[in-house]
Amino acid sequence: MERRPDRRRTRKPDDLTVRRSLLRDAAFTILLENVLLGVYRRGERLRLEQIAEDLQVSRTPVREALAPLEALRLVSVQRYVGVVIADWTVGQMCERLRIARSMLVDPLGGSAGVADRFDRRLIAECRTEAGCFVELGAWVLRRSGASVSADWLESQFAVLDLFFTDDVCLANGIDAAVDRRYRVELLDRARSAAERDAVTACTEALVELADALIGMPERFGVALSA
Repeated sequence: MERRPDRRRTRKPDDLTVRRSLLRDAAFTILLENVLLGVYRRGERLRLEQIAEDLQVSRTPVREALAPLEALRLVSVQRYVGVVIADWTVGQMCERLRIARSMLVDPLGGSAGVADRFDRRLIAECRTEAGCFVELGAWVLRRSGASVSADWLESQFAVLDLFFTDDVCLANGIDAAVDRRYRVELLDRARSAAERDAVTACTEALVELADALIGMPERFGVALSA
């Protein structure tokens, strides 16, 4: 007797995995925005159920999205307490850039550098100069044989690319428009050097860009008093 195919299964396991990943990524993005914009106040306690209800998703993608936020030291997930928003500061955002800058100045490469050519598509979807800095910086570090440093820098992409958007900067007392032309010029220099495979010239431009980004909070104060 011929066996008929089972038509009851309409969704593949891979489809479920993709959908779950999309929900996790969407939850992460929303939670990250809420933290950096101050929608969730520093020290505020949130329940997993409350977050899931607010985002209209199950607790699973929320729980998965909290893991990278905790790794970025923006939240603390405590048993019997819930999610506690970390007491993060603008200075800590700048500290991430200072660490990246020091890595670029003195890359501690432990292996032969990767000879991959730079692909401009890496920065095509970046929202800010900081996001482009991360992508270009990670490429430089891999070319220098510092793959572990490159991995760490890429792990900072989401928070730095979002933090330096106009809305988030403004919510944290920074005018992102100050000296933007100068930062874009530095970015163009770094990108052009990378496309020519001029690693040293790219590094020099990125170091200047890091200094410009780190100095943004102070420049906002000057702009207000002018």
